[in-house]
Amino acid sequence: MELTDGSEVWLRPMRRDDRDRLYNFFRKLPLRDRRYFKHDVTQREVITNWCRNLDYDQVLPILAVKKVNDHEKVVADATLHMERHGWSTHVAKIRMVIEPRLRNKGLGKALLRELHDRAVLRGIQKIQAEVRDDDRDAMALLKRLGFKKEAVLKKHIMDTSGRLHDMIIFYNDLSDLWKKMDDLNIEYDFHVVP
Repeated sequence: MELTDGSEVWLRPMRRDDRDRLYNFFRKLPLRDRRYFKHDVTQREVITNWCRNLDYDQVLPILAVKKVNDHEKVVADATLHMERHGWSTHVAKIRMVIEPRLRNKGLGKALLRELHDRAVLRGIQKIQAEVRDDDRDAMALLKRLGFKKEAVLKKHIMDTSGRLHDMIIFYNDLSDLWKKMDDLNIEYDFHVVP
């Protein structure tokens, strides 16, 4: 796909051989972004574990990659987390992060559309996002997209310095999400949905 700045990226599912590319992507993200992540993505073993244990029926990671000197470089990661069994098989969680230089160029919307379409194919009806209580940018974006605050889990998140934070859970009905994006004509990109 072509971004609004004319550069090209390709969207594809993550593969086992993406370990080093994904690790390099996460390692180069600013600390201000990484502090909102659920996992310490600067530890290679975290990324190795994700790549080794790929299961698209449980977690579907979609990568945006650019060609750089005949090699692929990861520039964004979006994931759809699903339950295979039990009472929440109709609910999926989303997470997304985009390289700062490529934000506000249409990539976030394309990734969200990809997650949306794949969720529809899997019978997902409700999308959920978990946000740390001090991630104001993510909360503002989710509200603009029609997500509603569903719950607050007090002191549920411990950051890397040991401080406790509330986890705020937002949700949106899948059928409403894309309509809201079209209604708002959203073309900017996402900060971080942890």
